[in-house]
Amino acid sequence: MTSYRNPHAALQIGQMIQTHLTKSQLSHRELAMRLGVSDTKIVSFVTGRHYFPIEFANPTAEALGIDHGELVYFSLQQYFPRGTVDYIWEAIVTHVFAQQEPSEEELGDKRRDKQKKKKKKAR
Repeated sequence: MTSYRNPHAALQIGQMIQTHLTKSQLSHRELAMRLGVSDTKIVSFVTGRHYFPIEFANPTAEALGIDHGELVYFSLQQYFPRGTVDYIWEAIVTHVFAQQEPSEEELGDKRRDKQKKKKKKAR
């Protein structure tokens, strides 16, 4: 299988990082220290010469006030075609929402609790 790389996505992330660096008034060196890399590595990310590793998404988003989801979404586009990223994103969202829905057992417990409360009020 051929490895997929999207240099345009790397440039988009670089622009996003640079925009937020400017807004936050952090320097390349300060961000580099937070990520544990050299300031020249940050310059390489900003210019799109190096692909932005997904493991840097969370600390970068926190340091610069970037939406975590947006940064992860664009980071994935460096390594996968957009259709694949959309599929991954949809699968994650579906999974998260499914985890938040009450189970049948929890629904049954809630119904029983409501019935008990109604019986107490009727007395």
